[in-house]
Amino acid sequence: MQRQPIRPLLLALAVAMAPLVLQLPWWAVGWCAVSWGYLLFRENRGWPAVSRGVRLAIFIVGMTAVLMFAGLRFDGGDFIALLAVMAGIKPLEIRSRRDSMVTAFLAYFLTITSLFTFENLSMTLYLFVSVWTTTGVLIHVNDPTGAIGRQLRLAAKLILVAVPLMVLLFLLFPRLSGSFWGSPWAKQSRSGFSSSMRIGDVSRLVLVDEPAFSVTFDSPVPDADRLYWRGIVFQRFDGNSWYPDSRQATRPGSVGGTDLSRYTVILEPHGQRYLFALDLPVTANPVATIMDDHTLMARRPLWQRFHYDAASFLDSLQNSADDPGEDYLQLPPNRNPQTLALGNRWARIHAGPEDVVAAALAFFKENGFSYTLRPDRLGIHAVDDFLLVSRKGFCEHFATAFTVLMRAAGVPTRIVGGYQGGRWNALGEFLTVRHSDAHVWCEVWLAGQGWVRVDPTFTVAPDRIDAGIERALAGEELLWFLGRSRGDLLARLTETVRQTWEAVNTRWDMWFMGFSAEDQIALLRRIGIFAGRQSGWLLFMVLPPLFIAGVILLGSIRKKEIPKPLEDKVLKVYGRFLGKMASAGIPKASHQGPLDYGRLVMDRHPALEREVDAIIGCYIGLRYGHECAVDALKAFRLRVRRFNPRQAMAAGGRRPED
Repeated sequence: MQRQPIRPLLLALAVAMAPLVLQLPWWAVGWCAVSWGYLLFRENRGWPAVSRGVRLAIFIVGMTAVLMFAGLRFDGGDFIALLAVMAGIKPLEIRSRRDSMVTAFLAYFLTITSLFTFENLSMTLYLFVSVWTTTGVLIHVNDPTGAIGRQLRLAAKLILVAVPLMVLLFLLFPRLSGSFWGSPWAKQSRSGFSSSMRIGDVSRLVLVDEPAFSVTFDSPVPDADRLYWRGIVFQRFDGNSWYPDSRQATRPGSVGGTDLSRYTVILEPHGQRYLFALDLPVTANPVATIMDDHTLMARRPLWQRFHYDAASFLDSLQNSADDPGEDYLQLPPNRNPQTLALGNRWARIHAGPEDVVAAALAFFKENGFSYTLRPDRLGIHAVDDFLLVSRKGFCEHFATAFTVLMRAAGVPTRIVGGYQGGRWNALGEFLTVRHSDAHVWCEVWLAGQGWVRVDPTFTVAPDRIDAGIERALAGEELLWFLGRSRGDLLARLTETVRQTWEAVNTRWDMWFMGFSAEDQIALLRRIGIFAGRQSGWLLFMVLPPLFIAGVILLGSIRKKEIPKPLEDKVLKVYGRFLGKMASAGIPKASHQGPLDYGRLVMDRHPALEREVDAIIGCYIGLRYGHECAVDALKAFRLRVRRFNPRQAMAAGGRRPED
């Protein structure tokens, strides 16, 4: 049995699985490492092959591990683990070319899985490398004696030939809602706001200098002090953490205003349902719901990058005729007594809620509070410790303290979590909002006005709103936060490279991932095909088969037009000759060359000597002597066509065998 190329197959599997390593459980990575390591040592040291019984036991162990870690719900991440288990088991049973082919196709499946898991441009380029490697290995499986360089060049040519078909299917294949792009293929840890907020969470989040979302504007870009990206509203406080209202309903009506901003958001996955929009959102498409607290909610948690269009009135007020009730006055019992006493005192000495708000902001401004990422440790009465002892904190410290003061004074108040500001990318003409822009602020309910935004952080660190967090931090703390100096040449070069790559990657993502069903229909209309959403299945059933049929027809025409190499034509004619001999009862053994076979035939059947000698002589001359005259090939073909071994044997008899 022919020896199979184990090393190239393991290389194809490793290249295909490399992007998924961080998505796999540790045991699945170890599973593949042990299996592949054994195969490599077996190749070097001649270890015995794994028996069928042992392979069956390994399979049972692997499937049991997948099911145990998957639990009751088998999602996309568990399918990735299952593929890893198969990638570890299948190479152990490679015996034939068929097994090698199946292993190569398993590498293709792993590559497709990476495409569902990652959507950025860098991973797309890497997947082309993976497909190229696997295709080269597949060619090597079918031609193990061929030169590796030639096989890799052929693989590259095949991929280049497939690119037009790939582009056409991308443009014409119907886009249906609920596709794999929204599937939870990889539920790894994500950065961002969660469904609760502890004091200190935001200051830790801003240390993650990764993009939260990117925004392109269809209208003028708003000023920095108007870039409040609303995400989640916290209502209930237990003394340590804030939680949203679990009974939220959809917003009954819309909001009005004059300063309308339209934009498109590319949101990074964060594992929650909430989306981000400028205060206050008017519309959001395609699958977002505007809730009663003016936040946007998707239908399901976001485990993949998500595109949506939105519009917001930047000058709109949250008009509300009804008092929000006791829910927004809730405070935990037996916590922060000094803060509660201060709020109660303000309620007695001030005429109305507006004066209480002004008193709280003046308190922050006049009592030596500082804005820092490294606040002091707080005790069980965290707000008391912050307001009256430490007076050093980040935005969630100021928002929490302000909210507790307002509620103690009888003013309904809530906290809004999201982002503030962003970095403008001049190359790509879009705004990148990073986790370092995370921010929380407050909203107070005032009779006749409804919910009004109040940002106590602005009182202490106005540069945070006007120029970003980097301007608001002190010099040494800024260096600690960034890990570099703004004036450093290497830092500026790194930032330029990063912005360039973000611009390229974001534009690619907007075109590739943002190519929706509406864009597809618009494209078809531009080329003269008018089809609505209901015609998607018609396009799916008609256009791709027509295209494939056209490719096949074109290939057959080119096949007829392009002359076959002389060697192929000679082999084909020689095959006809051998077929006639086999039907006459004189088959050629696989080990026999043409001369040996000719001597055997002429020795046993003298009547065939003249014709067989002439035919084999023509074949050897054309096949090995490169007698490439067209007339010689025609004569060879004519001689084989006229050759009738049965008739010649019947006329001349057969020499007795020794």
